Amino acid sequence: MRKKSAITVKEAAKMAYDSMPDVYHGIIFLIEVRRILHRPSCKDGSIDKRLRELRYKDKVINYVCINNDLSIYKKLEVK
Repeated sequence: MRKKSAITVKEAAKMAYDSMPDVYHGIIFLIEVRRILHRPSCKDGSIDKRLRELRYKDKVINYVCINNDLSIYKKLEVK
């Protein structure tokens, strides 16, 4: 099967997360991941899943949603 992009969704999610300010909008994060991947059709769920893996499984990032209605997130210190 042919690779869809040079880097994985997980790698792009980490790169996008690192480039975000301390408080950021979820939609801006998704747009940035798609830009890094050069895949505008990459699904939100795929990106969110990889972001959760980075948070819970790999423990390399940490964040909290501070406004559910507007999808605003805040970076936290990694424990």
